[in-house]
Amino acid sequence: MSDFGSDPMIPQPPAAPAAPPPPPFGMPGGSTVPAYQGYPPAYGQGPGYPMAPAGKPPRPAVTIGAAILIVGGVLMILGSFLNWFTVDNLDFNGFSGEDGDTKDGPVFVFFGVLAVGFGIAQLAARKVLAVAILAVVFTSFAVLAALADLADVSDAKDLASAFGLEFNTGPGLYVILVGSLVALGGAIATLAKRRVWPKQA
Repeated sequence: MSDFGSDPMIPQPPAAPAAPPPPPFGMPGGSTVPAYQGYPPAYGQGPGYPMAPAGKPPRPAVTIGAAILIVGGVLMILGSFLNWFTVDNLDFNGFSGEDGDTKDGPVFVFFGVLAVGFGIAQLAARKVLAVAILAVVFTSFAVLAALADLADVSDAKDLASAFGLEFNTGPGLYVILVGSLVALGGAIATLAKRRVWPKQA
Protein backbone atom coordinates (compact mmCIF):
# COMPACT_ATOMS: atom_id res chain seq x y z
CA MET A 1 0.00 0.00 0.00
CA SER A 2 1.46 3.41 -1.04
CA ASP A 3 1.46 6.58 1.02
CA PHE A 4 -1.14 9.29 0.38
CA GLY A 5 -0.19 11.66 -2.39
CA SER A 6 2.28 9.31 -3.95
CA ASP A 7 -0.25 7.23 -5.84
CA PRO A 8 0.07 8.15 -9.54
CA MET A 9 -3.61 7.48 -10.01
CA ILE A 10 -4.59 10.28 -7.67
CA PRO A 11 -4.57 13.73 -9.40
CA GLN A 12 -1.98 16.17 -8.05
CA PRO A 13 -3.03 19.61 -6.79
CA PRO A 14 -2.43 22.47 -9.30
CA ALA A 15 0.78 24.47 -8.95
CA ALA A 16 0.59 27.89 -7.38
CA PRO A 17 0.47 30.73 -9.98
CA ALA A 18 3.71 32.72 -10.49
CA ALA A 19 3.92 36.06 -8.75
CA PRO A 20 3.44 39.04 -11.10
CA PRO A 21 6.59 41.11 -11.80
CA PRO A 22 7.04 44.21 -9.64
CA PRO A 23 6.04 47.56 -11.11
CA PRO A 24 8.85 49.39 -12.89
CA PHE A 25 10.96 52.04 -11.22
CA GLY A 26 9.02 55.21 -10.54
CA MET A 27 5.55 53.62 -10.69
CA PRO A 28 3.30 53.22 -7.60
CA GLY A 29 4.51 50.24 -5.65
CA GLY A 30 7.67 50.02 -7.71
CA SER A 31 11.26 49.92 -6.50
CA THR A 32 12.91 53.11 -5.30
CA VAL A 33 16.27 51.97 -6.67
CA PRO A 34 16.73 52.10 -10.46
CA ALA A 35 17.57 48.85 -12.13
CA TYR A 36 21.19 48.32 -13.20
CA GLN A 37 21.56 49.49 -16.75
CA GLY A 38 25.14 48.45 -17.39
CA TYR A 39 28.26 50.57 -17.53
CA PRO A 40 28.04 54.19 -18.73
CA PRO A 41 29.15 55.06 -22.26
CA ALA A 42 32.86 55.19 -22.97
CA TYR A 43 34.63 58.46 -22.24
CA GLY A 44 33.56 61.02 -24.79
CA GLN A 45 31.11 58.66 -26.57
CA GLY A 46 27.83 59.56 -24.91
CA PRO A 47 25.72 62.70 -24.68
CA GLY A 48 26.75 64.91 -21.83
CA TYR A 49 30.15 63.29 -21.45
CA PRO A 50 33.32 65.32 -22.12
CA MET A 51 35.44 64.54 -25.12
CA ALA A 52 38.65 62.67 -24.57
CA PRO A 53 41.67 64.99 -24.61
CA ALA A 54 43.39 64.98 -27.98
CA GLY A 55 47.13 64.49 -28.31
CA LYS A 56 49.49 67.39 -28.91
CA PRO A 57 49.43 68.63 -32.50
CA PRO A 58 52.67 68.66 -34.47
CA ARG A 59 54.93 71.67 -34.22
CA PRO A 60 53.98 74.44 -36.63
CA ALA A 61 56.13 74.77 -39.72
CA VAL A 62 58.35 77.87 -39.86
CA THR A 63 59.34 77.53 -43.49
CA ILE A 64 59.31 81.25 -44.36
CA GLY A 65 61.24 82.38 -41.30
CA ALA A 66 63.81 79.60 -41.68
CA ALA A 67 64.30 80.39 -45.38
CA ILE A 68 64.84 84.08 -44.58
CA LEU A 69 67.35 83.07 -41.92
CA ILE A 70 69.29 80.99 -44.43
CA VAL A 71 69.30 83.81 -47.01
CA GLY A 72 70.63 86.24 -44.41
CA GLY A 73 73.42 83.83 -43.46
CA VAL A 74 74.46 83.40 -47.08
CA LEU A 75 74.60 87.19 -47.53
CA MET A 76 76.84 87.56 -44.49
CA ILE A 77 79.24 84.95 -45.85
CA LEU A 78 79.24 86.57 -49.29
CA GLY A 79 79.80 90.07 -47.91
CA SER A 80 82.89 88.92 -46.03
CA PHE A 81 84.64 88.19 -49.35
CA LEU A 82 83.44 91.28 -51.22
CA ASN A 83 85.36 94.56 -51.24
CA TRP A 84 84.90 96.59 -48.05
CA PHE A 85 86.89 99.64 -49.08
CA THR A 86 89.69 100.74 -51.43
CA VAL A 87 92.63 102.97 -50.51
CA ASP A 88 94.88 104.13 -53.37
CA ASN A 89 93.77 101.23 -55.59
CA LEU A 90 94.31 98.71 -52.80
CA ASP A 91 91.21 96.65 -52.12
CA PHE A 92 90.38 95.40 -48.65
CA ASN A 93 87.77 92.89 -47.57
CA GLY A 94 87.05 90.96 -44.41
CA PHE A 95 90.23 88.94 -44.74
CA SER A 96 92.67 91.73 -45.76
CA GLY A 97 95.03 93.64 -43.51
CA GLU A 98 98.51 93.65 -42.13
CA ASP A 99 99.74 90.84 -39.90
CA GLY A 100 98.42 91.30 -36.38
CA ASP A 101 95.44 93.38 -37.49
CA THR A 102 92.02 92.18 -36.46
CA LYS A 103 90.13 90.79 -39.44
CA ASP A 104 86.38 90.55 -38.97
CA GLY A 105 85.68 88.51 -42.08
CA PRO A 106 85.99 85.17 -40.26
CA VAL A 107 83.67 86.49 -37.57
CA PHE A 108 80.94 87.25 -40.09
CA VAL A 109 81.50 83.93 -41.83
CA PHE A 110 81.02 82.28 -38.46
CA PHE A 111 77.78 84.19 -37.88
CA GLY A 112 76.63 83.36 -41.41
CA VAL A 113 77.32 79.65 -41.01
CA LEU A 114 75.43 79.68 -37.72
CA ALA A 115 72.46 81.42 -39.35
CA VAL A 116 72.38 78.87 -42.18
CA GLY A 117 72.64 76.02 -39.67
CA PHE A 118 69.84 77.45 -37.54
CA GLY A 119 67.64 77.82 -40.60
CA ILE A 120 68.26 74.24 -41.74
CA ALA A 121 67.53 72.99 -38.21
CA GLN A 122 64.25 74.89 -38.17
CA LEU A 123 63.26 73.45 -41.54
CA ALA A 124 64.07 69.92 -40.41
CA ALA A 125 62.63 69.98 -36.90
CA ARG A 126 60.06 72.72 -37.39
CA LYS A 127 59.70 75.16 -34.55
CA VAL A 128 62.36 74.56 -31.87
CA LEU A 129 62.28 77.23 -29.20
CA ALA A 130 65.92 76.91 -28.15
CA VAL A 131 67.18 77.15 -31.73
CA ALA A 132 65.00 80.20 -32.41
CA ILE A 133 66.30 81.98 -29.31
CA LEU A 134 69.93 81.25 -30.20
CA ALA A 135 69.33 82.48 -33.74
CA VAL A 136 67.99 85.80 -32.45
CA VAL A 137 70.95 86.23 -30.09
CA PHE A 138 73.70 85.48 -32.63
CA THR A 139 72.13 87.47 -35.48
CA SER A 140 71.78 90.44 -33.11
CA PHE A 141 75.52 90.21 -32.43
CA ALA A 142 76.12 90.14 -36.20
CA VAL A 143 74.10 93.33 -36.68
CA LEU A 144 76.03 95.14 -33.94
CA ALA A 145 79.39 93.96 -35.35
CA ALA A 146 78.46 95.13 -38.86
CA LEU A 147 77.46 98.57 -37.56
CA ALA A 148 80.73 98.81 -35.62
CA ASP A 149 82.78 97.94 -38.71
CA LEU A 150 80.91 100.49 -40.80
CA ALA A 151 81.78 103.12 -38.20
CA ASP A 152 85.45 102.05 -38.41
CA VAL A 153 85.40 102.32 -42.21
CA SER A 154 83.91 105.80 -41.92
CA ASP A 155 86.74 106.80 -39.57
CA ALA A 156 89.27 105.32 -41.98
CA LYS A 157 87.76 107.37 -44.80
CA ASP A 158 88.15 110.57 -42.78
CA LEU A 159 91.76 109.66 -42.00
CA ALA A 160 92.53 108.93 -45.64
CA SER A 161 91.01 112.24 -46.68
CA ALA A 162 93.21 114.03 -44.14
CA PHE A 163 96.30 112.53 -45.77
CA GLY A 164 95.02 113.19 -49.29
CA LEU A 165 94.56 109.52 -50.09
CA GLU A 166 91.88 108.26 -52.44
CA PHE A 167 89.31 106.25 -50.52
CA ASN A 168 86.29 104.36 -51.86
CA THR A 169 83.80 102.33 -49.86
CA GLY A 170 82.94 98.91 -51.27
CA PRO A 171 79.70 96.92 -50.98
CA GLY A 172 80.98 94.17 -48.68
CA LEU A 173 80.04 95.63 -45.32
CA TYR A 174 76.67 96.82 -46.57
CA VAL A 175 75.90 93.32 -47.84
CA ILE A 176 76.89 91.97 -44.43
CA LEU A 177 74.67 94.52 -42.66
CA VAL A 178 71.70 93.70 -44.90
CA GLY A 179 72.34 89.97 -44.46
CA SER A 180 72.52 90.24 -40.68
CA LEU A 181 69.29 92.26 -40.58
CA VAL A 182 67.57 89.75 -42.87
CA ALA A 183 68.80 86.87 -40.72
CA LEU A 184 67.61 88.65 -37.57
CA GLY A 185 64.19 89.14 -39.14
CA GLY A 186 63.98 85.46 -40.03
CA ALA A 187 65.06 84.46 -36.52
CA ILE A 188 62.41 86.70 -34.97
CA ALA A 189 59.80 85.28 -37.34
CA THR A 190 60.60 81.73 -36.26
CA LEU A 191 60.51 82.74 -32.60
CA ALA A 192 57.20 84.56 -32.92
CA LYS A 193 55.46 81.65 -34.65
CA ARG A 194 52.76 80.51 -32.27
CA ARG A 195 51.34 77.03 -32.03
CA VAL A 196 47.75 76.88 -33.24
CA TRP A 197 45.79 74.19 -31.46
CA PRO A 198 43.02 72.61 -33.55
CA LYS A 199 39.48 73.20 -32.34
CA GLN A 200 37.64 70.31 -30.81
CA ALA A 201 34.78 69.03 -32.96
